[in-house]
Amino acid sequence: MKVVFEDLRKGVVKVRIECADDLWVLKTIVSEGDVIIARTLRDVKIDGEGKRRLPMVVAIRVKNIYFQPFATRLRIHGVIVDAPDGYGLKGSHHTLNIDVGTEVSIIKESWSKSQLERLRRASGRWVNALLLAADFDEVSVAIIYGQGVKYLIDRSLPGVSSRDPSSLERIIDYVVELALSVLTREKVRLVVIGSPAFLKDLIARKLSSQLPRNQSIRLYVDSVSSGGRAGINELIRRDVVKNLLREVSVVEAEEIFEEFMTLLSKKPERVAYGLESVKLAVEANAVSKLLVSEELLSGDNKETVEEVLSTAESRGALVRIVPTETPASVRLKALGGIIAVLRYDFDTHSIRA
Repeated sequence: MKVVFEDLRKGVVKVRIECADDLWVLKTIVSEGDVIIARTLRDVKIDGEGKRRLPMVVAIRVKNIYFQPFATRLRIHGVIVDAPDGYGLKGSHHTLNIDVGTEVSIIKESWSKSQLERLRRASGRWVNALLLAADFDEVSVAIIYGQGVKYLIDRSLPGVSSRDPSSLERIIDYVVELALSVLTREKVRLVVIGSPAFLKDLIARKLSSQLPRNQSIRLYVDSVSSGGRAGINELIRRDVVKNLLREVSVVEAEEIFEEFMTLLSKKPERVAYGLESVKLAVEANAVSKLLVSEELLSGDNKETVEEVLSTAESRGALVRIVPTETPASVRLKALGGIIAVLRYDFDTHSIRA
């Protein structure tokens, strides 16, 4: 995402959407009541010509936001507050389709520090990677984005037969074929292959020999205990993926969640969970790292959540939003949708009591 223009005194930030992950970031920032300005197509009545569909720039006051994970379009519905004169469009409903390449202005009564930080982070270039986890019985292929993990392929494999020396080679050929089919349509620069034992090295060697020479794709291997989706989730927690994709929300969320769970069992006074407890910890400047579910940003307490995030970031805490399509999302939801790792011992439960 590229910030094209910014005037926070007037509450205006204009951005250009550069990839699908930017649409997800925009979805977490735009709220009901904001004004969005973008180019669109609109059916209008023209005297003597009937209805025509014309390109124009309109401003709408947001009522609803529609977004499917990993989609290449964000739909924002609202009421037109400004449009070209002569068509009588003000006050009517309209839906803006925000695509990759669209420039859009967002006007808020006030921007939170957390929202501005999200824009700043998104202005860097997202690094996506293809993850492949295989054993002799199953294989899964997924792509890890800033907005989550998109599973593309889940297949069973026939296994290796001691009576058929070529069975292993057929499995390798099949897995490589699956990987190539994804690489031809998805733009990734990194591939991480995980498996038990030696299978990952054989797959990587075969895949490397078949990659197009004009594509700059780096291959990495790592050990996991199984193939399939369980192997993909294990890969995300492994050091190779963490080091390659340090800035991707999914990877950072897994690291922080693991740290939180370790402290919860050994030093519970060094963690907080649930909105009320985390809010108390933030107010006491006790929070070092904070994870919040994407769903909380659009829930009934969204104003309180944004205030907590902004305060935490202004006091030096690392704040990350956990996308819905991630392994950590369900576990985070069970803890109230928001957790924090603390700088020092702070018993939020005794304070609340």
